[in-house]
Amino acid sequence: MTDALFAVQQATYNVLAASSAVQAALGNPPRLYDHVPPGAVFPYVTFGAITALPYDNKDQTGFVQTVTLDIWSRYRGTKEVKDILQALYDALHRASLAVSGEVFISCEFAGADLLPESDGLTYSGKAHFSVITQSS
Repeated sequence: MTDALFAVQQATYNVLAASSAVQAALGNPPRLYDHVPPGAVFPYVTFGAITALPYDNKDQTGFVQTVTLDIWSRYRGTKEVKDILQALYDALHRASLAVSGEVFISCEFAGADLLPESDGLTYSGKAHFSVITQSS
C-alpha cells in the first residue's frame, strides 16, 4: 500500500514540476516540498495530508487517494494563494499521471480551502485532488 501512496506523490510532483504555470508561481525549479528546508523562500507548496480508501474489484486492488497540497504565502491578502491554487488546478485537474507500478485511472480536483494563519503574516491554502489507481 505505501508503494502506491509514494508513487502517486512522485507522479504528482513530476507533473507540477513540469508545469510552466507552477514554475511561474513557485520558481524554476518550483518550491514544492515534502519537508520544508530551513530558510525556505515564500511562496511554496508542501505535500500535506494524504488519505487512501480502497478501490477494489473482484480481480484487482486499488486506492482512491486524496492528495492535499498546502500552499504557503506571505503576500498581503489571498491573491497569491489563489493564483497558486489556479496553477495547481491547471496542472493536475484531469491530468494523466505516470504512477510507477500502478494503473492510473484518474486525477480530479476535489476542493480547496483558503485562510489566514494566526501569525498575522502568512496566508495558506489547501488544494485537494482525488487520484484513483489500481494495482498493475
